Amino acid sequence: MVSQKRSSLKRKMVFYFLLVAIANIFLGVELLWEINSESYHTAVLEEINKIQSGEEPVEHIFTIMEKLTTKFIIMVVVLIIVSAVVLFLYVVQIASPIQYMINQAKKIAQGDLSLNIQLKSEDELSDLGNLISDLTVNLQEIIVQMKHMYTDFDEAITNLNAKLSLFPEIEGHFSEERVMLQDTLDNMNMIKDSFTLFQLQKTGLGDVSESAKMLLDELIKSGVISKAQCEETMEIQKERGGYPGTILKELGYIDNRDLVRYVSKGE
Repeated sequence: MVSQKRSSLKRKMVFYFLLVAIANIFLGVELLWEINSESYHTAVLEEINKIQSGEEPVEHIFTIMEKLTTKFIIMVVVLIIVSAVVLFLYVVQIASPIQYMINQAKKIAQGDLSLNIQLKSEDELSDLGNLISDLTVNLQEIIVQMKHMYTDFDEAITNLNAKLSLFPEIEGHFSEERVMLQDTLDNMNMIKDSFTLFQLQKTGLGDVSESAKMLLDELIKSGVISKAQCEETMEIQKERGGYPGTILKELGYIDNRDLVRYVSKGE
């Protein structure tokens, strides 16, 4: 099955090349056949005899050329149409999916791991899109684990500082270590906040994405927010668009830890 997909794109490219090549060969052969045909030679001789006998003026020779020119123009138009069809198929089936994957990959590279690459084709491009989507899923799992580590690390440092505060005589001896631990915690926080782990699409006139609905429903069920707060968030989202999770954080109804818990449940 995989080998069939991998060869599909090659077959498309070969088909496009053969289609243009066959069109060129056919039109070229047709033109040569017309010029070398017995009927064309007879028609040319008849016109020349008319000119020599004085039945037609010398300018009548251009009539023969006009017929040949008309046939040549028709062949060129047919070739242009065939080339345009092949170019359209190439753009739709190859160039556009590649550009789509490039655009999605740029967003993923910027930290938005919520994106999925969905292609309807059954070729190598679809395989590549699926591999990129699988990669983002694996990265999400890593970042989620980092979020859990950050939460545990934060709690451990808080407990450590609380216990050290009970012993003022030795607390000062661990000032450098505490600074190092806090710097490490801040770096982890910066890394984890650089990624978007779940899909909260920026929508238009109040059209909330499925992932956003899942987030709101989960937060209501867990008692983190009320239905009134949910409705307020949706109203703000309808007015200005944006991410419901971000709006909830701006309103002070949730924090990063609530989002981390939601992601872990989603996993």
